[in-house]
Amino acid sequence: MQAIKIMFVCDSGLVGSIMGAKVLRERIRQEQLPATVDTCRAQEVPDDTRFLVGPRRIVSTVQTHATCQTFGVDALLVAEAYDELIQAVRNERMCHD
Repeated sequence: MQAIKIMFVCDSGLVGSIMGAKVLRERIRQEQLPATVDTCRAQEVPDDTRFLVGPRRIVSTVQTHATCQTFGVDALLVAEAYDELIQAVRNERMCHD
């Protein structure tokens, strides 16, 4: 199975997204899920992104394609903030196994 692409987005694509992406990568690694986590600016979300995550106020304004699911979080550095996204990635994996 091809890795599921997760993009972590913020205003500038810098500090907030990098730190949040690090927390999310660790969760993905612990769960042994076939996914990659990269960062980008809100205006530069790649077309092949399956899941978009970031601060709720930013994610809610980003235009994405129909197959991209978005997840807004309030506490970027709290691992449990990504529980809903982790479950969605698990479900995606089960659908393609």
